[in-house]
Amino acid sequence: MNKLALFLIPALVFSLSACKHVSSSSEESISSSSINPDDYSWGTYTNPVTILQNGTVTNVGLADPSVVRGDDGYFYCFGTGGIMLQSEDACEWNIYKSVIVSRPTWGDDYYSGKTPMIWAPDVIKIKDKWIYYYSLSSWGGPCGIGYAVADKITGPYEDKGRLFDSGEIASEYSLGVNNSIDPQVFVEDDGSVYMVFGSFRGIYVIQLENDGMSCYKGPAYQKEHKTLIAGQPSAWDGAQYEGSYIFKKDGYYYYMGSTGSCCEGENSTYNVRVARSKNILGPYIDSDKKDIRLSSGTSTYGDIVVFSKKANKDVKGPGHNSILVDEAGNYWIYAHAYISKDNYATRHLMMDKLLWDKDGFPYVEDRQFSYLEELDGPWFRKE
Repeated sequence: MNKLALFLIPALVFSLSACKHVSSSSEESISSSSINPDDYSWGTYTNPVTILQNGTVTNVGLADPSVVRGDDGYFYCFGTGGIMLQSEDACEWNIYKSVIVSRPTWGDDYYSGKTPMIWAPDVIKIKDKWIYYYSLSSWGGPCGIGYAVADKITGPYEDKGRLFDSGEIASEYSLGVNNSIDPQVFVEDDGSVYMVFGSFRGIYVIQLENDGMSCYKGPAYQKEHKTLIAGQPSAWDGAQYEGSYIFKKDGYYYYMGSTGSCCEGENSTYNVRVARSKNILGPYIDSDKKDIRLSSGTSTYGDIVVFSKKANKDVKGPGHNSILVDEAGNYWIYAHAYISKDNYATRHLMMDKLLWDKDGFPYVEDRQFSYLEELDGPWFRKE
């Protein structure tokens, strides 16, 4: 199969919809955007997405996907634990590497008795370098965010260590960023670089230097100038968000965040919500005109993109997404979820197409991931 000739927005977005949901086929979607479908081809996928190891289908789990297109025309998916997948069509994936960098040790003394691991990476090219941002954390022990650098997306990556730790960014009045995990980096048209991060204690945006390798004017400056964009500074609050992702479309910045319980198998309540703003620093408002900084306690704002209905026993706890855009302008969402097929043993990679409502907010058809059906995937130019 030819390599996909997709393009990416500065920050990845995730959501892919089944062909049966988009009209009768993806060809109608292509035709409606005045693109000759004869110039394009597409891959097909099923959910959970097929992952191969040495040519054999594997049931390996993948949590917290970050999907990006490399300079070589292939697509890459990075996940918690250090795994890297490679794909020609962004639909079927092969395990490319199991470890990107060795387990960082700079957080070993941050919490006594804990062994922090790499969680929820985000990968992006800034200038001429590929940067692998990672959370360094264990359950109940989020140390902070580090990064590694490579000349090629496939590596080798050199771990540069800590970008900042939770204590450097948190403030006395702001408990929120003590949970400094789940980074996602966005490069503006003028080259300025921003990072969104946080987990269930307020979501914040800080600015990085334009090479993406340090905090703009240092961590102490960002500590005082960070911007709250979702949730509230508090102790852990499950009504808030984590797994943040920002992308830009038609003059709006769209914020996607996951809320609910991420990791309880069949009982997981994880779901993805969205709000938008005219400024990357917010305020982010949902279709009911609610500012998502008001979310707390029993109230979570933001339009639902994808979730698990109680009646749907096949897919549970979908969340922590990234976004990809194909050449026809279709937006595809990648996330993880538990599935009934393996009795909810691990989180699996899922994808679907984003649809757009009359108010300009994205969602997956029925707000449920398709399951165990072969469906049309992203469009790419034929070579």
